[in-house]
Amino acid sequence: MRLPIVLSAITCAAALAAGCYKGPEYVPPVYSCDCGSLTYQGREVPLKLAEAVVWDSLEFRSRRYHLVADLRTEDEIKAHLPAHDFVVMLEFDTINRPAFYIPADGIVHQLQQINHGDELTPVREFVCTNGVISPQPALTGGTERVSFQMLMKEVVDGTPVGFETPLTGSFKVDI
Repeated sequence: MRLPIVLSAITCAAALAAGCYKGPEYVPPVYSCDCGSLTYQGREVPLKLAEAVVWDSLEFRSRRYHLVADLRTEDEIKAHLPAHDFVVMLEFDTINRPAFYIPADGIVHQLQQINHGDELTPVREFVCTNGVISPQPALTGGTERVSFQMLMKEVVDGTPVGFETPLTGSFKVDI
């Protein structure tokens, strides 16, 4: 009667010993698309993502650009601190000109700073008060390049507050 219990214990111990293995420590990857950068608060930061969407199926020159820039320093990235990003969305009915102006051309845009390490204000909204966006469209496909210069203000409870701060950048996307 004791032999089956002893054999079961030995089998379980062997399975546990064989099933455990020490692998290398997991290191999360650092994302970078090598597709452009932003200059935010006087510091150039790389983009983690730049993509374009032709959002109107009836207008092949319509565009919605999505950008995500990593605001963390090199040391913060190496220390794997929580994400701290600046997100930009720009939307055009048609990119039929070499330059578009905000606010005159009514370009739909969204600017957000998202800081997962900030418990008080993890998301800060901004609005562009003045700016120029210069797309170089790839109408037949290929690489499309866009550059922009903006002045923005933070938005609190729907009201722009504080001083204007510059936001500039350039990026490329494949169409």
